[in-house]
Amino acid sequence: MQAARLIETDIVLLGAGHAHLEVLRRFAMRPEPGVRLTLIGREPETPYSGMLPGLIRGDYTHQQAHIDLAPLAAAANARLIMVEATAIDLAARVVTVAGRPAIEFDLLSIDVGGIPVVPDGAGVGVKPIGRFLDRLRSLEPKLSDNARIAVVGGGPAGAELALALAVRFAGRFRLVLVSASPDPIQTAPAAARRAVRQALVEAGVELACGVTATGLRDGRLALSDGSCLDVATALWTTGVVGLDFLAASGLACDAAGCVHIDATLRSVSHPYVFAAGDCAALKGSPRPKAGVWAVRAGAPLAENLRRAAQRRSLKRWHPQRDALVILGLGHGRAVAWRNGLSIRGRKVWWLKDRIDRRWMRMYTDMQMAPDPDAPMRCGGCGAKVGAEVLAGALATLSRTGSPDLLDAADDAAVLRPPAGKLLVQSVDHFRSFLDDPFIFGQIAAAHALSDLHAMGASPWTALAIASVPYAAGRKMRAELAAMLQGATEVLRGDGCTLVGGHSAEAAEPALGFAVTGLVDAGKVLRKGGLQAGDRLILTKPLGTGIILAAHMRGQARAQWLLAAIRSMRATNAVAARIAMAHGSTAGTDITGFGLAGHLDEMLNASCVAAVLRLKAVPALPGARVLAAHGIESTLAVDNRRPIAGLDQLETALLVDPQTSGGLLIGLPPRHADACLRAMRDGGLDAAIIGEVEPAREGAGSIRLE
Repeated sequence: MQAARLIETDIVLLGAGHAHLEVLRRFAMRPEPGVRLTLIGREPETPYSGMLPGLIRGDYTHQQAHIDLAPLAAAANARLIMVEATAIDLAARVVTVAGRPAIEFDLLSIDVGGIPVVPDGAGVGVKPIGRFLDRLRSLEPKLSDNARIAVVGGGPAGAELALALAVRFAGRFRLVLVSASPDPIQTAPAAARRAVRQALVEAGVELACGVTATGLRDGRLALSDGSCLDVATALWTTGVVGLDFLAASGLACDAAGCVHIDATLRSVSHPYVFAAGDCAALKGSPRPKAGVWAVRAGAPLAENLRRAAQRRSLKRWHPQRDALVILGLGHGRAVAWRNGLSIRGRKVWWLKDRIDRRWMRMYTDMQMAPDPDAPMRCGGCGAKVGAEVLAGALATLSRTGSPDLLDAADDAAVLRPPAGKLLVQSVDHFRSFLDDPFIFGQIAAAHALSDLHAMGASPWTALAIASVPYAAGRKMRAELAAMLQGATEVLRGDGCTLVGGHSAEAAEPALGFAVTGLVDAGKVLRKGGLQAGDRLILTKPLGTGIILAAHMRGQARAQWLLAAIRSMRATNAVAARIAMAHGSTAGTDITGFGLAGHLDEMLNASCVAAVLRLKAVPALPGARVLAAHGIESTLAVDNRRPIAGLDQLETALLVDPQTSGGLLIGLPPRHADACLRAMRDGGLDAAIIGEVEPAREGAGSIRLE
């Protein structure tokens, strides 16, 4: 969670390259007052390029070779936005992203890597590394045994990749390394070249040296000398070019489309833009496109971003002329060289492994420092914002008319209820638990609509109640607009019209809605309709409270957080429609009181009891793991009353407060299986978790199996 503070400078880190990881680490160790960091990343995890060959060989697990962005961003108090950037508008100072509002910046740092130079249809580029691993895994089953694979590029990256693949394939596929130079790793010392060539020969890798690959067609890789190689596919480790949108933005770029930067890592054409890694070109002192230079640029980049925010003079970066190169040969051996000297053997591999693991620990072992004066409270379940801020935010929303809406431009909305319909009204409001305002808006809207769906009503209208921290008018307008755009997308998807609202300044963002639904008389679904024998269906997995609590402590993996977000963004419209169609007898939505608390309300209202099967209760990925480590929401303790005395670990999910949780539906036994099938066919992760039984005097209302 962003701590409440005045935001003076928005620094957007575009891309999760190695340099930006170091920026996050340094801002986590020493936060900058008045600065808000936002990290825009394509994937939730960043692979460490130094460990890629070891990961391919099987020396490391996926988790050992990847940095999870969610805990790192949380430690740095940075917003994490998982989306792909499509453009940069330098005049407006915004990054355009797919499927959501643009993200504003005062300072922009770019570390998005590069695109391999691969002829059309000629195979697979090794970069971006994360996507290459997925492509490699999908490629392997499609290749026949003894298929021949070309690795194009005779530099250290190509040679090490070929050696790693030789270990991975273990003779199943043949490998050929295509090198434009007479020897692989031509710029290395002679002893290192001999060591690598020997390792390639021993691994059974064919060598095609002194030629370049020009294209692949019909299984034949064309070479510059006019000959061809019969191959099933080609993996390219040759040079990279910048992403198209960099040059298209108007940034000064080199011939390869990489951002021209000076010795301060700042764009030579736009002083509020910085760049590092493969997407940057250091003017007058170019460096190879290798991970080591991105790593070394991280510290000076962090310092100069801090100085730029403080409006201080920037420091020049003086990179070393040569870097230490350590190349894994496989089977516990490696070769290293620098300044014309080289060494090889098992101790070199031990050194490389030690260096890589130590580097990873800098980013994976970070902990958020708790505020001793303010105990952490879980999110989830003043002054009025200026008129120009609110008007500007509302202007970003596309308007949809409603025949029942007579006037929304006056002091209040005027509506005509449809004839024969009952009105169902509810209100929900909570402070932000995610630093992505667009996603938070979507979840807040889905959560507010749940009460309507739980009663069988169709959403009709909504009024928003929004709070944003004080900042410059432009920043407040952007924050409010992003929240409302996310919310409107969800409301509109369920047929609900946003007809007005109220906004205010507050210490931290908050959003809620007063919602109104329509339902036919006699078709209201209530809590008190359960009968003995009814089956209980839960329509979403549990665990949002646990995962959000872990995220606030920097202990939730990004994949777990993303799964929870997907669940929370989804409304209960489909579940409610299917439940009503199958004759549901009672229903409620699972929110702040947890499954046990809301089930207890239904049982008391129906004068019955229930048995729950713990193993049948669905859980979000990571929820049980985190619960086993003692992570829980602050409200969980109060939620234990209905199942007091039972094992806390076994019942952790039952008392976990849910944000935008699922529905709990009661159905006659003859309809339950068909209803469950329909829900699963509709894409819901629903489950029958128990059944209703007669109440027993002196016994609790909930029994566990």
